[in-house]
Amino acid sequence: MASACPRCGATKTESVRHGFVYDTFSMLGYRLRRCSSCNRWRVFKRSASTGRRVDEMTVEELREKFNQEIAKTLRKPPVSAETSAQEMTQESQDESAPAEGQGRPASQKPEADDAVDDYRLCPKCGSSNYHRSRRRWYEKLVKSRRMARCMRCNHRFPYPR
Repeated sequence: MASACPRCGATKTESVRHGFVYDTFSMLGYRLRRCSSCNRWRVFKRSASTGRRVDEMTVEELREKFNQEIAKTLRKPPVSAETSAQEMTQESQDESAPAEGQGRPASQKPEADDAVDDYRLCPKCGSSNYHRSRRRWYEKLVKSRRMARCMRCNHRFPYPR
């Protein structure tokens, strides 16, 4: 819970527009908020446990994080992406050539790519860090879909559903 505001005593805070000042405090390890009653800027220390957010990660980092989470649920040591890919190719080779005497089909195992494909990514750079963009006047006339803009490469594309 936030501490009381020195000016008005309120404890509720609201977000601040992201800009140069917000980014500067963020790089120094602080959160910039504003008091909900008197609009005074409030600075709070960020917790040490915050890592990178999912929307700032690349596809490879997401795969590695999924592998670590799956390893936690199975109570196994985490496996790197390279070794897990090698193991999956070995398993697929083993399953592709079953003995002729066996009448059972090879079992289908879900790959890590299936989980990553569920995330909506920028079509140009593959980043998941994008935000909603306003439609232009002619896009509203045509009643086209919502638009998004990638924060990394500045590419504009239809907003994923």
